Amino acid sequence: MIDDMNYAKRNMYKNRNNQFRPEQLELYIQIRATRANSDLLMEYEVSYKYDDEVRVCIGDIVDLTRKEIFRINGPIHKSSEKRIMRDEIQKEGLEKDGWKVTDVDVDV
Repeated sequence: MIDDMNYAKRNMYKNRNNQFRPEQLELYIQIRATRANSDLLMEYEVSYKYDDEVRVCIGDIVDLTRKEIFRINGPIHKSSEKRIMRDEIQKEGLEKDGWKVTDVDVDV
């Protein structure tokens, strides 16, 4: 498990990101255990189109090999109707661009 954690931290450093949440790292380790050959990145920017406008999603964990985005949804994601709508728009846009979006709900 320590080796997986160090691997995750090295990849984040390589991508100029050294901020992560415990639940994000835990999910990364779980995914890495079943997808050893996947190119997994944390806090990775993915562009997508919605209403002819290019937008950016920062995926908590992105599997470039399988074109899948994992979004970790804490309480903030259910804090307002506006936030819920924004997340749905993002998911719809990403899926139209061929991404699989997997939402993981957590209580932090």
